[in-house]
Amino acid sequence: MMRDLALVGPSEDGRYLITRDPASGARFRLRVDRRLATTVERSTRDSHRSPGQLEIPMESSLSPRDIQTRIRRGESVEQVAEAAGTSVEQIMGFATPVIAEREHMVDQARTTSVRRKHVSGTPVALGALVDEALVGRGITPEDAAWDAWRREDGRWTVQVVLPDGQAAVFCFDHKSRYVLADDPTARDLVGDLASEDSLDMAIADAVRGTDEVAAEDVEDTEKIVDHAPVHSLKEARDRRALGQFEVEEPAAETTDDEPAPAPRKKNTRRSVPSWDEIMFGGKRGD
Repeated sequence: MMRDLALVGPSEDGRYLITRDPASGARFRLRVDRRLATTVERSTRDSHRSPGQLEIPMESSLSPRDIQTRIRRGESVEQVAEAAGTSVEQIMGFATPVIAEREHMVDQARTTSVRRKHVSGTPVALGALVDEALVGRGITPEDAAWDAWRREDGRWTVQVVLPDGQAAVFCFDHKSRYVLADDPTARDLVGDLASEDSLDMAIADAVRGTDEVAAEDVEDTEKIVDHAPVHSLKEARDRRALGQFEVEEPAAETTDDEPAPAPRKKNTRRSVPSWDEIMFGGKRGD
């Protein structure tokens, strides 16, 4: 008596298909090789062929490995079939386990927490964040199309296409188990957007950074005065205003009978850069 096995998905290296016995829970693996692909292809083709129809084999210009690599990198079966100069049915035998792998990576990414730069607190899974955002926009989560494909660096790109055609792209590292938003639409979906407060602090950090660089340029004989860190945009602007009003005192007038006093040493400490310098670069007077 034969028992049916349930398909779990591909192994991490894509070399095996993992199956499970629903009754006992035992797991099995089946190596994905050319013989398996050919058998699946032949079975699929035979199920659609009328009795007596002549089978005409079609040669592919791509090897099975090339086909699977291109599918894993995100190409569709139709695109690979066109590149190989063969039929979609001919490609499906090799593409099926890789398509299952891509679907498996989508499921893994959805259950993986998202690293957000501008949000603190308990990490939240990608699927929960996206579904909540879609519901908030009046979109049924099932109407969004998910896909995944492997990148050159070994990580995976996960894409969510909304009903209006917008695509949100995420980077999924399945080994380290984290997801990153990879474009503005993705950051908007998971709420990883900079607030006004964080923007103010970024500007304040820029002012503090340039102030520290200026201190390094002071001559060794001049005493460097330590400045408190900048903690707000208002304080940054106040620093900027104070730095712009440094005025050199004029030299005192002398007569022929008294020696001229030694010239006063000019303060060489640089003032805090202006707002335009922080935002656009350059020096005053450019």
